[in-house]
Amino acid sequence: MASLNTVLSKTERNCKKTYCLGIAAISLFLLSGCSNNPYPEEDVEKPTLQVAILDDPKTMDPTSAGDSVSSNVIDVIFPSFYKYHYLKRKPLVLELGLGAEPPKRTDETVVFTEPPKKAANGAPEASINSPSKTDGEKWTFKIKKGLRFQDDPCFTGGKGREITADDFIFSLKRQGDPRVEGGLSETLADLVPGFRQFSETNRQRLKSGGKVDYAVPISGIERNPVDPYSFSITVRHKYPQMEFQMARHYTSPLPHEAIEKYGSEFARHPVGCGAFYLEEYRPRSRIVLRANPNRMPEYYPSEGSPGDEELGLLEDKGKLLPFVERVQFNIIRESVTAWNFFLQGYLDSSAVTQTNFEQAIGASGAGKLSSEMSGKGIKMTHSPRMNILQLGFNMTDKQVGGYSEKTRKLRQAITLSVDSQEFIDLAALGVGTPAQTMLPPSVVGYDPSYRNPYRQPNLEKAKALLSEAGYPNGNDPETGKKFVLVWENANVTPSARQMTGIIKKQIERLGISVDTRSVPFSVITTHIRQGLFQFTDMHWTADYPDSENFYFLLNGPDMRPGQNGTAYDNPEFNRLFAMLRPMREGAERRAILTKLRDIAVEDCPQVYLSHAEDLILMQAWTKNYKPHPVSNEVYKYRRVDGSLRKKLRESWNQPVYWPVLVAIGLFALINIPTLRVIKKRSSRKIRRIKEETR
Repeated sequence: MASLNTVLSKTERNCKKTYCLGIAAISLFLLSGCSNNPYPEEDVEKPTLQVAILDDPKTMDPTSAGDSVSSNVIDVIFPSFYKYHYLKRKPLVLELGLGAEPPKRTDETVVFTEPPKKAANGAPEASINSPSKTDGEKWTFKIKKGLRFQDDPCFTGGKGREITADDFIFSLKRQGDPRVEGGLSETLADLVPGFRQFSETNRQRLKSGGKVDYAVPISGIERNPVDPYSFSITVRHKYPQMEFQMARHYTSPLPHEAIEKYGSEFARHPVGCGAFYLEEYRPRSRIVLRANPNRMPEYYPSEGSPGDEELGLLEDKGKLLPFVERVQFNIIRESVTAWNFFLQGYLDSSAVTQTNFEQAIGASGAGKLSSEMSGKGIKMTHSPRMNILQLGFNMTDKQVGGYSEKTRKLRQAITLSVDSQEFIDLAALGVGTPAQTMLPPSVVGYDPSYRNPYRQPNLEKAKALLSEAGYPNGNDPETGKKFVLVWENANVTPSARQMTGIIKKQIERLGISVDTRSVPFSVITTHIRQGLFQFTDMHWTADYPDSENFYFLLNGPDMRPGQNGTAYDNPEFNRLFAMLRPMREGAERRAILTKLRDIAVEDCPQVYLSHAEDLILMQAWTKNYKPHPVSNEVYKYRRVDGSLRKKLRESWNQPVYWPVLVAIGLFALINIPTLRVIKKRSSRKIRRIKEETR
């Protein structure tokens, strides 16, 4: 019997052991999933700034990066001669970045053989073989000594070398490399003697099977032969905007070693000299930047705009930058996912969108946070963009284009029918400014008192203009049918189609019909360049805060495939714009701006819709948050209180144990019958053993 008891006890022990191990395994598995922290390795003492972006950057090569996502990532990797003051606004202020001193400007008689793409005043181009002279100017730049590139295997010993004027010149020449789509190439080709010739010479070398030769000189770009930290750029005419160009990542110094080593892969392996360098890139997941040990010493501003001190934006004045060790860009395509991350404390900021407006703002209105957000210590800031959202007519279209009185009044009538404030209220969360002209409020030359006579909604006046244009009650006398305006737009998502519906309804109040055709943005861009549209979306965000950067969108010589997508070409406008471009700010320049505005308003090549504005939410632990309308070099100024973030994250993400207990209980209940079966089988086995031993 002792042996039978041994068998019985052993079987029961095995059953109990299996049962207990199962419960323990399930408990461990479920408990291990109680933490939803996506950054388990994060350091509280050296916190990481957590940012969301919608997509992978198209490129991290500063020579060609022009989209907002790419610029957002790389501008802290590739600084320039100038930078924008982080806090000062109205007007925005340039200050030295990599520059040692303000550039010197001297008048220069410029001799050149190759003409610009098209003369600025619309005059015929000069022969490429006929030398020409203009009253230009020479800009001389001097950079700081001791600047160094980040450490990288492309350098000898992996240590970043010193930066000289040659690295700026290499960067400028790369804009003219035929293999690279330089974002500043057309501007430099039209401005700098010898630049177009450099590009064409190398294009011919490539065609004949040779290689691009950066040793080919550009007469308008020279290094000081006795000072390795100084170089000059000569331009054909006075060009005050050169300061703004030297604040863009297109002109950031580049190491030739990195281009030679990585080739096309440089777009995914950037090598710069900024506050941060690229530490990690996981496509469709995340991009991590780390503070660059070789960075130039920089300090938080000691002064700012009115109100900054009250907002706590000057608490860190004079302190060494950057405040965070790492910046992590989390690639999150779904807005709902990004919003949930923010609510859980895993993103440091979030824009207010259609997705989260109800929860973020609720019934309080656009100017006030909901009680739920305020209760979390979340703050909100209004961030005006330096942009214009507009709708453009094709000025070469037979029905809506041209400069006759009939087509002009047709465009005026359509323009007058569009109610910007209604559009902002219904489609833009009530946030934004109705546009009267192309110039947004933050650009020098903007007149807050001006009211565009065709942007004050007046349906009766609009219908009268439509009748004068030859379309009484919206009817086309030639066909006897309604006039049809074909509007090609990029509003392909449900929320975007709502925007289309609002404007379509407004225009159709005139009595005409609007045929809306939604296509991808890439198609819109192609059709604009080719002139294959009648009426379409046209948005513009400033490259720099000057009125010239907006009115060139209507300058005839900049006609498509350039940035003038409407193909507007008014000789008087072109003449005045050519006068404006070389002028510095002053009464004479403002008078020309007024004339340009009035000409464009009467011709109505575009419907000025709105200047967008963002509502940005910031977590309580995020400090020094002040979005900039032009510069993306903002992350080095932001600070994170890691201890507060950890505390609030834990309180917002308390583990929920009741599902674990329920799961364990269910496991126990489900397995009771199994234990009974095992026990019965064990009993039968014992009985058989008893019978065999008798």
